[in-house]
Amino acid sequence: MQLVSNRVTSPWLTATAVLVILSLLLTTVSPEQAQAQTPEASTDLTASDERPFQLPFAEPSGIDTWMMAQPYGNTTGAYRQRYTTYGASGGIHFGVDLSAPCGTPIVALADGVVFAIDGPFGSPPHNLMIDHPDLGYASMYGHLLEAPTLKPGDVVEQGQVVAYSGDASETCYGRPHLHLEIRDLNHIQKFNPSTLIEADWDNLALFGNSNRDFARDLTEPRKWQSLYDQPGAQTGGPIVNDFDYPWPFDWNQSTVSSLTPVMTIMDDTADEPAIPVVTAPLTPLNVGHQITLGDCCTQLYWSADSSEIRFIDRPAADEALGFWGVDVTQSEPNAALISERLGYYSHDGNYITYPDRLTGMTVIERLSDGESWKIDTDERSPNFTPDSQHITWTTFDDDAPRDNRQEILWMANMDGSDAHAIFSGRRTNVMGWLSDTELLVARRVPGTSDEQLFIYNIEDSSETPILDTAEPRSLALSPNKRYLIYLIRFEGNESGLWLLDLKNPEDGPQKLPFFGAYRWRDGQNLIYVPYNQEAGEHIFYAYNVPTGESRQLIPAGSNVVIANNEWEVSPDGDKIALLAADSMALNGIWIVDIDQ
Repeated sequence: MQLVSNRVTSPWLTATAVLVILSLLLTTVSPEQAQAQTPEASTDLTASDERPFQLPFAEPSGIDTWMMAQPYGNTTGAYRQRYTTYGASGGIHFGVDLSAPCGTPIVALADGVVFAIDGPFGSPPHNLMIDHPDLGYASMYGHLLEAPTLKPGDVVEQGQVVAYSGDASETCYGRPHLHLEIRDLNHIQKFNPSTLIEADWDNLALFGNSNRDFARDLTEPRKWQSLYDQPGAQTGGPIVNDFDYPWPFDWNQSTVSSLTPVMTIMDDTADEPAIPVVTAPLTPLNVGHQITLGDCCTQLYWSADSSEIRFIDRPAADEALGFWGVDVTQSEPNAALISERLGYYSHDGNYITYPDRLTGMTVIERLSDGESWKIDTDERSPNFTPDSQHITWTTFDDDAPRDNRQEILWMANMDGSDAHAIFSGRRTNVMGWLSDTELLVARRVPGTSDEQLFIYNIEDSSETPILDTAEPRSLALSPNKRYLIYLIRFEGNESGLWLLDLKNPEDGPQKLPFFGAYRWRDGQNLIYVPYNQEAGEHIFYAYNVPTGESRQLIPAGSNVVIANNEWEVSPDGDKIALLAADSMALNGIWIVDIDQ
């Protein structure tokens, strides 16, 4: 699990920036708007609550139109930048990002009146604010390609084209997307668009970009884990996610309160009593069986032997925080504590790593005898190598532009000895290990969105080119490391899912006959869910790579809706675990058997 921390700016600088922005906003607000009644943010929304806005694009979501990128809320990406990029509005991602090619028409969410063009609302190069006085809200459209031709006071209708999407990097290949906010009429309070825009956000979240996971406050591990239960924010308001006890861990020692007790690493727990976790579902699925209830639990994963679904949880205030599991082979699903030891484990299960919360040093502990070592990884999260004999971490200059910074990949023995750089490059991204000595690496072609994929050998520093392509996303290696699947979007005929045989790269990639969310089932079979913005349910299909055949795994009418694309195939390939959604509520974890 990769976690990159950002250094914290001076609190005096943050406070100054907040005061400047707040001052600009308050001088822009009219007396009538200052007195406007603004709806209160609600964390108890249900399906019956009104969602008065439409989506900001007239075209349906797709690989050549637009796609979900980063949702509103306490995303892991925003959490890492809670004191910097997002520090002026509570530390959370205070809008929703929707990827779209430059020049995509943007439509008004509802009837309204133009308040400002290129006002002091951020999201360069251009932004637009529209007031909706009949609804008590305002909508802000950011990262626009050009300043809209509208002017303050113009009346607009719902669905009217009001702007065109652009790129925060002003390149139209760096980060083309729309940043969309819904605010109060004072333009201070910010609300969760997924609770106010009429759309199936769990459908939209099936496919898109990264940063969809949410950071956790381990004192309340079930808080803010849904697309819909995220906190409100306000310009100039306090940091709402300033957790002393976060997951994923924060390696940046300057963010850690020295008064917080170090409770992360504790003794393993054996023979803990099981806790029943299923009482009654919301809307039952017509396939599989439910093993947890309601908002329990997110960020699920399988045990290596496919017998348990595991997750971080604290079922009740008087229960332990830790890794909990449900034995899916039992007829009565009960959650039992696996371990109170929170950390990242090596592939063989012999080591655990976690940060020294007072220094930011990396601690590596051997579980067999408790011996541990502290390693300086420059306050970066480490990863274990596939052979579980080394750790790696990536360093870079936090102040350098992200699109052109020099990144260095380091490796060391488990005790920290023989630390050395094994790879260095600009605009590169290490995708994963193909063997104990070979890395799959992507490198951006300067001045374009194209990328080169190559295999890097750490023993002789050689590079073996395998593919030049438009920017690939959502790359996934098959368990046997033979096949690579990836997405290309917004590229006309090249858009779609592609499969590359890494044993025969000279044959070139093969375009797959489907498009949707996918997971590897084994070394030559995929499981996928077709992507359809209007789908009322999610259907699983299996795809065999050698034969090119697809088959449906569950029948229509199964009532399966996956929350926030959270589903995992068991290591034996016989079961799917999914977090179910029932409108805007979580509906627990369900197990679907697919051994056919």
